[in-house]
Amino acid sequence: MEKLSDTPPKRLQILMTEDELALIRKYTHQNSIYGRSAAIRALVAAGLKAEEAAGRFDPREK
Repeated sequence: MEKLSDTPPKRLQILMTEDELALIRKYTHQNSIYGRSAAIRALVAAGLKAEEAAGRFDPREK
């Protein structure tokens, strides 16, 4: 299991449809990711990177 950071991780509760969960299960399996949380973190990171590349997100902006 990867180390998230030097500080304890924060818990986030979200609601998802069965279809969304099924897609996350497929993504987890196809990418050999251990655990739904790790898959969701990977998807969020990819989404943020895509938004930054598209010019809709600047992580340096306050």
